[in-house]
Amino acid sequence: MENKNVKKGYIRNVIALNTARVLIGKAVAKANNAELAYYKPKHTPFILIANHSDPLDPGFEMMALKRYIRFIASDHLMRSRIGGLILTKLGGVIVKHREKPSSVLNEEIIANIKAGIPVGIHAEGGTSTNGETGYISVHTGQLVKDSGAALITFRFTGGYLRTPRWAKNNRKGLLKGQVVNEYSPEFLKGKTAEEITQIIRRDTYINVYEEQKKETHLYKGADLAEYVERTLFMCPKCREVGRLHSKGDYLNCDCGYSVRMGEDGFFHENSGELVFDNILEWDKWQRSKWKEKVLKAEAEDEIFSEEGQIIGKVTGSDREIVSENGTIRLFGNRIELIWSGNGKEEIKVLFFSKLKQVQTASREGLILITDSEYYDIRSRIPRAATKYVAAWRYRTGKDYL
Repeated sequence: MENKNVKKGYIRNVIALNTARVLIGKAVAKANNAELAYYKPKHTPFILIANHSDPLDPGFEMMALKRYIRFIASDHLMRSRIGGLILTKLGGVIVKHREKPSSVLNEEIIANIKAGIPVGIHAEGGTSTNGETGYISVHTGQLVKDSGAALITFRFTGGYLRTPRWAKNNRKGLLKGQVVNEYSPEFLKGKTAEEITQIIRRDTYINVYEEQKKETHLYKGADLAEYVERTLFMCPKCREVGRLHSKGDYLNCDCGYSVRMGEDGFFHENSGELVFDNILEWDKWQRSKWKEKVLKAEAEDEIFSEEGQIIGKVTGSDREIVSENGTIRLFGNRIELIWSGNGKEEIKVLFFSKLKQVQTASREGLILITDSEYYDIRSRIPRAATKYVAAWRYRTGKDYL
């Protein structure tokens, strides 16, 4: 990749960023109740790696460092009308296509570094689903080492409670962001990829509920529990899947179990008992029980199914809706997508052995990719796409981290 292509739009983006920072930067931070610790990098270029809890994280990071940074963005964001406009026309990004080999993505990142352009990475992938920093692969440490650039680690607190990935509405509350450490190329040269990865994991780790216990902040808004079933899918009382329903500040199960979400981000009693007081502990429990259920199933056993699925098929940068009201069925060895078309029922069978990627996207999207097909599935009703990601990983010998 030639430097002239990498630098296309670079000066324009730098000028746009500096103008925005001077004119509206402080106003944006104030309006979003964001406290940013400003920092001047000692080395350039650099790779910035931060935990990811809020859609505005990239903007806050550039404001804190007072520098233009070229971020990695997933292809599903590029297909959204507003997101695609902002990211391509104003921000300038390195696009992570779900079908793009990681080796090609790494080459693009390193090409930007060699051109002197700082690169920003949220190594977890998407924003946190449960309030804890997600898994960071050793490949991230290897990329940093191969780049020869400096490493800046950055950590946000409060973002998850302010804009929960699962939520119907955002809240008003405090977000803090600051650089944790800066590591020179000389320092990183003497470290292994695993050691660099451990540094990144340590510096970017956050458990929002532990932080809330140390210093409680309130996050005010309407319908605080609505759509939390995008993350929580198993009731801790009856242990059934798909029977949780949210309304207003309450999460209820058909069995009668009920909890209320408070402005502190914790669950509180509503039906005389409280099994878990936060999403993270509940989620870790349900993952273990879901793993038992999934691994116990025979290949032809139907484990779960859901209707009201908006099934989209992706070709290049285009997403074609093939059904506005389809069904997804999970078996011990496959996922089936079912919809009506041309007067007959269509069934797409996707065996786990043929699926290259099963991932979440945005708030409740599910991505299914084989060697030849790419499906992007949304839902008309709140549901946890993570059920299917976890099942595929468990049945193919992987863990769900």
